Amino acid sequence: MKLLLVIYILLACTQLNAKELFTKEMIPLYLSESNPFIYAAIGEENIYKERETYYLGDLDTKLSLNYDNKDYPISNGEYLNVGVNKVLENGTQLIASYRKAEGTQEYNNIKTSDDGEVLAGVRIPLLEVINGMNKIKLDINSAALDRKKYGFKSQNNLRNLYYKIIRQYMEVVYNKSIVQLQNELLQKAQKRESIIKKRVKVGSLAQITLLEAEQQIINREQNFVTSKNKLENSLEIFIRYLNLSQGEFKEHYKLGDILNIEYADIDLEAYIDLAISKRADLKMYDFEIKKIDLQKQQTELLKYPKLDIGLYGVHDFKYENGYKVTVNMNFPLERRKFDGEYAQNKNSRRYIQMNKEKEILNIKTSLTNIVNTLHALKSNIESSKEEINLVEKLETSENRKYFLGLSNLFMVNQREIYTLEIKKKALKYNFEYLILEQEANKEVGLVLLGENIRLRL
Repeated sequence: MKLLLVIYILLACTQLNAKELFTKEMIPLYLSESNPFIYAAIGEENIYKERETYYLGDLDTKLSLNYDNKDYPISNGEYLNVGVNKVLENGTQLIASYRKAEGTQEYNNIKTSDDGEVLAGVRIPLLEVINGMNKIKLDINSAALDRKKYGFKSQNNLRNLYYKIIRQYMEVVYNKSIVQLQNELLQKAQKRESIIKKRVKVGSLAQITLLEAEQQIINREQNFVTSKNKLENSLEIFIRYLNLSQGEFKEHYKLGDILNIEYADIDLEAYIDLAISKRADLKMYDFEIKKIDLQKQQTELLKYPKLDIGLYGVHDFKYENGYKVTVNMNFPLERRKFDGEYAQNKNSRRYIQMNKEKEILNIKTSLTNIVNTLHALKSNIESSKEEINLVEKLETSENRKYFLGLSNLFMVNQREIYTLEIKKKALKYNFEYLILEQEANKEVGLVLLGENIRLRL
């Protein structure tokens, strides 16, 4: 009974101390908008969301009030005007007001009865209405395009950020595997030292052999400490992206190893087509082009006179009704503004289009190089497995020779170090393969961070 109780207690303690294996699939759990790195990537989008609201304010109904009261030596007068005006998206302005004017007016010749008059009118920028474009509409539509563009910019920032994070995670796992190799090498030297001590004690080996063994241990301890420090530093860089401390991470998680990888099956042409259709940064160029096209519509107005037509109806509470028609025209004869802005729009559109095409060429080149390198790494990974098998056999053979007195500690050390270097090289191939696989996904835009980031690629 007591034995069962002890077993239960040990199992309970094991469960309490158990740490979860941290995998790359768990990274998105820590990438919410409360994470500084995430918000820095998407924050600009939130700013530009409000720019559209700001420019929509130009269509707000406005209340106006004008009041003058003067008493000069040879003239006096009083003027009051209270009204509302509303600008429509096509540029038409609607006006309704009440005004009252007495005496001599200083800035106009308006006179009303003692009861005042009401005025309703409309001012139509004729060519802007016909062309379907004006400054207000340009600002609103440009802000709407900016909002969408910066949404894609957020996605592009997240795409690049996630690649940095996943690359750093893989570097941590790679460094952990290097630490394990250095520790294995150290343990070999420590185990051999204990055997040598016994042989020196009985006189079958010279004292200098023990000194050599101790020196090897010191050297391997130094390498182990160096590799462990590199692991700690890379982990510190990784967990900053998760907004965690090392203490919090180590309390809950343990790291895995770089295992045998599954080779990526990448269809180069399909990846290129997918990148061109999905990449958020390419879509940003499209919105910039749309903005230029809007600006071109506004520029077209510079070809013609600025022509405003106004019609106002007045009802005086004593003198009945009246009206006023206005026509205002302004037209620069040289039209240099039109010529300059037209050429600027044309060149800007071509500049953006060429930049987009340049980026597409960069994507094609990058994906082609990645696929070629993956094929080369696959070949090296396969051959390295055979190479590791061979150097391990040679190391085992050298150890047997040493304990039979047919070799020396220097040769054993060289064999063990060479085995270590071959294993490290194989790990490096695996690490580079995994990184390139992620880089291919980054180039295409195949990044999924979860619903909490709203990354839709």
